[in-house]
Amino acid sequence: MLGRYAELKAQLPPGTILFYQVGTFFETFEEDAKTISKELSIRLTGREAAGEGRVPLAGVPGHALQEHLATLLRKGHSVAVAEQRPHPTKPKQFTREVSRILTPGTVIEDGVLPAGESNYLAAVAYRDGRAGVAVVEASTGEFTGTEVPEEEVAAELERWSPREMVVPERTAAEDLPRARATVSPAPRWTFEPSAGEQALKRHFGVSSLKGFGLDGRPALVGASGALLQYLASLRGGSPPEQVVSFRPYSPGSGMVLDAATRRNLGLDDLIETIDRTRTPMGQRALRRWLERPLLEVDRVNQRLEAVDSLVGDYMLREEAREHLSRIPDVERIATRIVRLSASPNDLLSLRSALGAIGPLKEALASVAPEGSLLFRVLAAMEEPPGVGELIAAAISEETGEIIRAGYSSELDEAREFRDGAHEWLTRFEADERLKTGLKTLKVGYRDGEGYFVEIAGKEGHDVPPHYEHRKALKNAARYVTVELKEHESRMLNARDEVERLERQILGEIRAAVKEAAPQLQRVARAVAVVDVVSSFAHSAGELRYCRPEITEERGLRVTAGRHPVVEQNLTTPFVPNDSAVDGDSRLQIITGPNMAGKSVYLRQVAIITLLAQTGSYVPAEEASLGVVDRIFTRVGAEDRLASGESTFMVEMTEAASILNSATERSLVILDEVGRGTSTYDGMSLAWAIAEYLHDDVQSLTLFATHYHELTRLAGDSARLREP
Repeated sequence: MLGRYAELKAQLPPGTILFYQVGTFFETFEEDAKTISKELSIRLTGREAAGEGRVPLAGVPGHALQEHLATLLRKGHSVAVAEQRPHPTKPKQFTREVSRILTPGTVIEDGVLPAGESNYLAAVAYRDGRAGVAVVEASTGEFTGTEVPEEEVAAELERWSPREMVVPERTAAEDLPRARATVSPAPRWTFEPSAGEQALKRHFGVSSLKGFGLDGRPALVGASGALLQYLASLRGGSPPEQVVSFRPYSPGSGMVLDAATRRNLGLDDLIETIDRTRTPMGQRALRRWLERPLLEVDRVNQRLEAVDSLVGDYMLREEAREHLSRIPDVERIATRIVRLSASPNDLLSLRSALGAIGPLKEALASVAPEGSLLFRVLAAMEEPPGVGELIAAAISEETGEIIRAGYSSELDEAREFRDGAHEWLTRFEADERLKTGLKTLKVGYRDGEGYFVEIAGKEGHDVPPHYEHRKALKNAARYVTVELKEHESRMLNARDEVERLERQILGEIRAAVKEAAPQLQRVARAVAVVDVVSSFAHSAGELRYCRPEITEERGLRVTAGRHPVVEQNLTTPFVPNDSAVDGDSRLQIITGPNMAGKSVYLRQVAIITLLAQTGSYVPAEEASLGVVDRIFTRVGAEDRLASGESTFMVEMTEAASILNSATERSLVILDEVGRGTSTYDGMSLAWAIAEYLHDDVQSLTLFATHYHELTRLAGDSARLREP
């Protein structure tokens, strides 16, 4: 057994944990056993191995495997499962083959992957001072990327927050892109533009990449091709068929929110507060929109107009949300369809989704003028012709059946024979009792024995001679007849034939629906947009938000603004605040005692800006905002001792990043900068940073501090004031 385990382990990518099925358990050995024992808090045992001594062993029961796989994947481990199968040439023996390989960035299973979260896999390739950044979402087929100068790679990876990153093998640690992701090596040649071009052309079945926006972008071609080949390598060379297109994006179309800003603004809490989506696709899209706010005024206003069309009509909004609630995760169902692993329930769910799309479009048509965002997404909701009808005609909703009666005459005949076989047994028992006169005669069945005739011992002397004795019991005996054995053979064959035909027909239906996968993905993306828009409209009405005015001008002005998360967690009414920051007051010093609300005020301004550029209404009575290109935050005291960074080092590193990256169109939020060192040194640093932001960067800056001396800057800086 350990020999076969070692063979399979050698075929896997380095570092992959192999679960090896032994009966109803899945075992791990040696270093894998030590790893899962630590990560899953499972007891580490051992077993004796010839010539190797005692080998470490740890395992999990089969019914709990999925749960443990999910935990390991969340912790950044890659796993593989070797399932037990009958040996092809040796009866009553088993062999093991790897049935699936799961990595943090490629998992698609519902039981492992949270429904409302995207799961990105990324790759980076470099060419002539440029970097290609490609990302794929394996569970939905989303595939995109861009090319940027090498120094901007970290910012682009921050945009996507990938769970896993594919890098050329033997890449030195100091050369790895900075990202909190599991690093997976791939052959270096797969990152070459020529190899990438061939992989992309082969996958999409095209002779040129011009139609994908990849022409003249060798670094992006290399990264994109490497991703496709990595995905294929995890499936034994089978291509990732759920990936049906590539859509390049422009870095200038969306804001980058770094990890510190997402954490400091409490993005997860914000999403939980305003999320009113009704579909998994909408839930993922809402998070995606909030993590990548728009930078183009026209696009922001298009989203706001869509939200506006639903805010004022409660009945229409609720009708749309009711239709949305009947739409399952079409994106991930489409992925399982293209991989020919969709279950009958998946197909029935897809039929239900397609049935809800027509009423949804009809309900929203009156508020979707031509050219509007809603008009475009409703136009994209075109039901693939014949798919719903095929599923309705073929897939049964009855328990215990897969294919609907009447769909296949051959299957109906096999079922009729299988079901009629039970009636035959009833007639056979009655006829044999009549012919033999044995009143205790009855027909039974047991696994391992098959069908038999059982007769009580008191009538044993009257058993007909053609009855073949099988087994003696305490008070009875069991027999078989030629007729009963022939019938058993026919009955088992009929059962196998029904199962074979059902599998065959299900495969044909999957293959037919697979052709509609690209259209299903378009429908899913359109549904997600409608869901987010209706969610924004619902939360705006429920939470008393207003529509912000988005302009090209620099600055923001908010009347009676509120912190959306804090106000929902208070037992007393939130006290609203006015805010006004523009070129004439671009640096504002906020002072006051502890617990006065300085930090809440800072975050409130940033969150209102974030929501507005996402296309959402905002928690205020009035708001007018000019688009900002970045939101930077330096908040709180944090150390990273594991990497040798003290509180002060973290603070200065983040401050330096802001000073080097912010522009006059950025919004900078600083809270208590300088407190990680002595008072005098801290005040000096805070003063220098404030001056530099005011004089050189000229960003819109809110600076909360206990250093009251900083207010003296107002006398020296024409565009600084206390709010």
